[in-house]
Amino acid sequence: MAPKISFKSIQAGLSLALLTFCQGASVQAQAEYKPLSQLAPALAVAGQSQYPPGLSEGAGIWVNLWNYPSRDFEGYAEKLYASGIRNLFIQTSRSNTPAIRQPEELGQIIEACHKYKIRVIAWSFAELHNPKADAEKLIVAARFRSKNGERLDAIAPNLEKNLHKEAVEAYSKILREALGAYPMVAVVYSPLNRAPAVAITPWKTLAQYYDVIAPMAYWNGRYQTIDAYTYTKRTVERIRELTARPDVEVHVIGDGMGTRAPEIKEFLRGCADSGAQSASLYPDQITTAEQYGAMSLYNDYMPVDARERLMGMRQYISQGLIEETRFDPARPISRGLLFKLTAHSLKVKGVVDAASAYSYFERQGVIDTVAREYPEIATADELGSPLGRDTAASFVRQARLSAGRVMKPRKGGTASPYMTMARPSRADRLFAAPAYASGENTRVSFGVPQALNANAGSRPLSYFDAVHLLNSAGR
Repeated sequence: MAPKISFKSIQAGLSLALLTFCQGASVQAQAEYKPLSQLAPALAVAGQSQYPPGLSEGAGIWVNLWNYPSRDFEGYAEKLYASGIRNLFIQTSRSNTPAIRQPEELGQIIEACHKYKIRVIAWSFAELHNPKADAEKLIVAARFRSKNGERLDAIAPNLEKNLHKEAVEAYSKILREALGAYPMVAVVYSPLNRAPAVAITPWKTLAQYYDVIAPMAYWNGRYQTIDAYTYTKRTVERIRELTARPDVEVHVIGDGMGTRAPEIKEFLRGCADSGAQSASLYPDQITTAEQYGAMSLYNDYMPVDARERLMGMRQYISQGLIEETRFDPARPISRGLLFKLTAHSLKVKGVVDAASAYSYFERQGVIDTVAREYPEIATADELGSPLGRDTAASFVRQARLSAGRVMKPRKGGTASPYMTMARPSRADRLFAAPAYASGENTRVSFGVPQALNANAGSRPLSYFDAVHLLNSAGR
């Protein structure tokens, strides 16, 4: 929930006063930008902002060259913040315009948004007839300074024309070599779009040069119309397949061309269920009050730490703990891999695979304890099957409680009374109907919407959920 405006205004005023005091004589007299030829080569600007680089956790909206706010930039930023907007994508150029078309207004927008911790990302429509000239425009944007020295947080090339691999790679290479680690977002068609250019999109090249891929998921398209939820979910899944990168960061741009609130909510639900890291709306010229209202519900659908989950999964992959090279992290993780990751997080020695992890937790009595409430965990022959979220949460909690504890055999030689009982078989499980979230009746568990019923926790645990569960349990 956004803080009261009056309080935020006071806080923002104090922040600006402190910033001005600290900068003193270093404050520039006016907004400035220079042609690439006048700038020092290969200037690394990443990390120089007072805010973390790249996109923020949260919703975004898009503004084009013709719809900049013309006055009251403070009020504009305050309205964005109150509507839950944390990323403002603002167009700075096209192939046929100067690098910064409205420098004075852009500088004031950046300063106002940064006071409310809203990140500002510059986007440019690049036709790529001249990749070098197009790249120069966004390099200038990345090095832009506002009157008080504020910078843009990322750049987002809009790539819709001349998507041949040679042109896209030449353009992207120039950007990356000039800007180093500066955050870059590739704005492209959804792979579901049937426009002729989509077929030649070099997805692996995009994944190589850009930090984030941002597909335009416009379900009310020229060539086909699919419901917002299905189009969004399939878009994200297909990008992971085409890039061959399960850890690719995806920011989905929703269709705001007259779109009403019910469709936007389905769009956000699709983003959540596909495991997208963030989302935004491209409006029809002006964002409507209804669209602002729908996007303000962003956190009711999306996890509050979606990008953090992705970073955690990348760490597990880099450590060789998740060895799959092509998989969808939004889909269920096997219980065996969850057991293995949990054992690793507890620094258990001698656990090398799923089976040894299961045996360890069985000896510790963890499986027995959890099975009293969630019998599904006791089927040792199903290490390849998933666990429900509540079952998984109970397991991780109990595993941490039992860490380092030596279990003593019970009288009669059995490790526990539950192990003498009949375990659920595969056949038994076939007759247990799982409960999956659907429709509007949802609640949030693990930061993800679930059905409002007693069995909502039986939704399978995904890779992203597993990372969140293990990381949060370790804090």
